[in-house]
Amino acid sequence: MEPGFAFRHDLRVRFAETDAQTVVYHSNFLIYADAARVEYFRALGGANDPTEWRRDRGYDVALVHAECDFRSPAHFDDLLTVWMRLAHVGNASFGFEYRITNGDTLVCEVKTTQCAIDKKARTTRPLPDEFKQALRSFEESLRRAAPERQRA
Repeated sequence: MEPGFAFRHDLRVRFAETDAQTVVYHSNFLIYADAARVEYFRALGGANDPTEWRRDRGYDVALVHAECDFRSPAHFDDLLTVWMRLAHVGNASFGFEYRITNGDTLVCEVKTTQCAIDKKARTTRPLPDEFKQALRSFEESLRRAAPERQRA
């Protein structure tokens, strides 16, 4: 387990995700982070499960910032682990940090910021308190369960 990162999503690099140099094309790391973020919300469950996102909650969540730092290459058929954790929760935004690894090798570090926007006005709006609390509680439950996952 990556220190401080309790949520993980494993994925295998597909051939279509590599470039002419046989390494994962750089933009795919944002797709890997997105896949992990969807699984994070699926595990969070309740009204935050991706199957509930189509329901009208009066707000949407938009990705407003993403950054990647590439550390080492990944190749076709590599089994990657996307570790992620909640980095911050603000009034209208929240962010995640990700570490993508290939075994013990750090491949890429990603940071994203998501912002709540009013569905009709398409302007920033505060995150509901119950959403912010759900994120914080889920992170705490992951940290408490992490030592058990390490032993498994």
